[in-house]
Amino acid sequence: MQKKHLAIAVLALAAATANAADLSIPYLGLLTNGQLNESGTFELSTRVSIDMLIAGGSKFDAWFSLGFRNAAVEDYLRAVGASSSLPADADLVDLTTAVANLEAGTGLSLRTMGIQVKEAFGSPLDLAAFVGHLDTFCSGEEFVSTFGTGDFATKFRGYMYYPDGIGDDPSRRYDGLHEVYGTGLRLTLPGDTLVPSLYAYQDSWLGAGRWSADARVMLNGELVRLEAFAGGSYPVSTLGVYRAGLLFHYDTGVIGDFYAQIGVPRWDPTEPFGMDALYFMFEPRVRFGDGTLTLSLFFHPAWYLQAETGESGAVELRFDLGFGEVAEGSMRGGVETELAYDPNLAASALSLDTAPYLQLIKNGVRWDLRMALRAFPFPNPWYGMFMPTIGVSTSY
Repeated sequence: MQKKHLAIAVLALAAATANAADLSIPYLGLLTNGQLNESGTFELSTRVSIDMLIAGGSKFDAWFSLGFRNAAVEDYLRAVGASSSLPADADLVDLTTAVANLEAGTGLSLRTMGIQVKEAFGSPLDLAAFVGHLDTFCSGEEFVSTFGTGDFATKFRGYMYYPDGIGDDPSRRYDGLHEVYGTGLRLTLPGDTLVPSLYAYQDSWLGAGRWSADARVMLNGELVRLEAFAGGSYPVSTLGVYRAGLLFHYDTGVIGDFYAQIGVPRWDPTEPFGMDALYFMFEPRVRFGDGTLTLSLFFHPAWYLQAETGESGAVELRFDLGFGEVAEGSMRGGVETELAYDPNLAASALSLDTAPYLQLIKNGVRWDLRMALRAFPFPNPWYGMFMPTIGVSTSY
């Protein structure tokens, strides 16, 4: 029950701090995917995420986020609801243990907790201490919160497009090139257009006693946005392991824009370097009137977030034709087509999906509706061709 107690303690801390600081919920989201399971029945899986922020004026910020880590909210709710119908002589100790184990694996969990002191020790630097998931490198999202830019990141990321996670691990999903996860410190030099940061932390992707350090810089130009990072971890192999990556975005302002992510999530100097060590996505976007045509090519890496993906050599080619705009009171709709090749799949290495979608924001609530249809290979039973996704999120 440690995680439950920790979450309760964090909420109590937030309530106690609310009088001296501003408590807000920047993000709350639900994402539900539907597809056939291994037994051939159709099921829904839901993920919940909640971000909370405590702003302390000009001196400090504190933040934490909670969420259901795995796609098993339905199993969790079923187990909790079943407890009320158990016989009177049921072993409550065993019941408590079972529910605690279920919560630990699939229930409410603390994702991030951190405190940042601004202009630490009289310097121009901001110093943050954190536990859990912190920053994601080269995803593009942090340009929005840091510089106030519009959202230019690719939408082909996260659980919306990778509901099963990576390598059948639902706790991992493709989003950026690397994510800081562990216990450590972050040192940042704030700026209007240039923001460098340094990280030192015990790496929870690797486990206790393994350490990582990363350096990152973000540049927000008028037409060009760049982000680059480099880091290493030790002890992992005899010489350690290393990573580096680059995000590039160029907006012409008229015709369209170009987005790219290129990097090596893991390089071990003791092993031969191969093409499967690369993570790269190229995404040109062409605008015409109210429409946008996006071509996205994603080459999967053999390693991601410090673990093997089992997807070495996999490639995805997507075409997205959409019309409209995702803004308050308006909507965007279109059709995506995905041609995917994964040589690691024994049944069928090639697949073809098409997906009509609709995105809209109304009264501050964003809706993402998507119905993926499997055209090839045609599934058995036939209703396995339908793979709906519903995302509901709100920002305060």
